[in-house]
Amino acid sequence: MIAIDTLPSSEVNEPVYRVILSRYPQINLFERVSNPQDWEVLYAVESLTNPRLRDEVGDIRLVPPEDRVYGDGASWIMAAFTHPPVDGRGGRFNRDFGIYYCAADEAVAIAESSFHRARFLRESRIDKTTQEMRVIRVQLGPTTLHDVRHLAEDAIYDPENYGEAQQLGYALRDAKSFGVHYQSVRAQGECYGVMRARALSDAIHWRYLRYHYDQGAIVNVESINGNSGGSGRR
Repeated sequence: MIAIDTLPSSEVNEPVYRVILSRYPQINLFERVSNPQDWEVLYAVESLTNPRLRDEVGDIRLVPPEDRVYGDGASWIMAAFTHPPVDGRGGRFNRDFGIYYCAADEAVAIAESSFHRARFLRESRIDKTTQEMRVIRVQLGPTTLHDVRHLAEDAIYDPENYGEAQQLGYALRDAKSFGVHYQSVRAQGECYGVMRARALSDAIHWRYLRYHYDQGAIVNVESINGNSGGSGRR
């Protein structure tokens, strides 16, 4: 087990990218208010008449009040924390709590997402399909993360078994870490696993992609609205 007090720190202040299924809607409740008090009141009122609201918002208890974010683009951030992994495997550094996984290089974010979508479709025994994806750009930092890039040979980088990495993730979460800076194992590049929502801001829809899946792999990634993002539309 890695002792987290031996890990160096990484100062981060840059835009990052995350790729999600385009069918995931914005959670309007996070977008419509700008402070915690208004959100609590609105949630209490709307949950009385909207039985699907709890499913949309997720488990808000997973995010401490001081870490929650509200306003324009907030739902893209909060959803990662209020909807933890639903499969038994979990994410690299998490199992029953949320982490915002992202990368400064959009190509790395796409490679990571492509791997996980292909694995899900294989395990679902789907032979061929297309899936529309959404790229989200968000500002990360300024913040300080725990840096494990120098531990490339450690078991936390096992490409399939996340056990050691998840132990580290729990230790970091218990220590109220803002997250982890690590090497991608799906592409040449680096990733971030952000553990506290307030390290993120200014989330926008960047562009749409279409993943073409065939016989176990994503064989083509198509940019639906051109080769470059940046519409700024949410």
